[in-house]
Amino acid sequence: MNPENTQLVPQDDEVNIICASFVFGAGLSNPLLQALPEMILLKQKDAPSLSNSLNLLFKEAEENHCGRQAILDRQIEVVIILLLRDLMDENRLQLGLLAGLADPKLAKAINALHAEPAKQWSLEELAATAGMSRARFATKFHSIVGMTPGTYLTVWQMGIAQSLLSRGKPVQLVADAVGYSSASALSRVFSAHIGKSPSDWKKQYMPQI
Repeated sequence: MNPENTQLVPQDDEVNIICASFVFGAGLSNPLLQALPEMILLKQKDAPSLSNSLNLLFKEAEENHCGRQAILDRQIEVVIILLLRDLMDENRLQLGLLAGLADPKLAKAINALHAEPAKQWSLEELAATAGMSRARFATKFHSIVGMTPGTYLTVWQMGIAQSLLSRGKPVQLVADAVGYSSASALSRVFSAHIGKSPSDWKKQYMPQI
């Protein structure tokens, strides 16, 4: 079956389908995407925080006013953000980044990593930020996020590196932004995680951006 030719057809006259795509970035490595399951099935009545935004989205999609597409594009962004917030607030996911952010202590450490990705974080500093012992923090982080704090930081750094490279930034500037001492140091880690050197990855994805 060709996915491009696949159609969803409602079997009930009272059911409407609205489809949308949301792109995080061409070829980008993102812990958030890795944390999401292939499908999330959520009834509107079970997510009241989403209800108002969804109703506005449905109403706009059903009508044909001037500026309809521009409004729909922005409304779906709001819906996606509210959906991710709901997944965290209601603890609907048990593993991955969203599960980690749903934990008050782990969230402090994860947010600190996000705020200063170029910093040479030690396990002790992250544990202190989370208000936990070193051993307890390491165990809990791995069991909930699904990787060690060090691995998570590297994945996050590589995602930032890809984002900067896709915007045409030079490799040395990217290396500085994510805490690597040289372009060659970044290249070694980037190649190990992404499978291509920063320069080769940039050549491949720049035309798509």
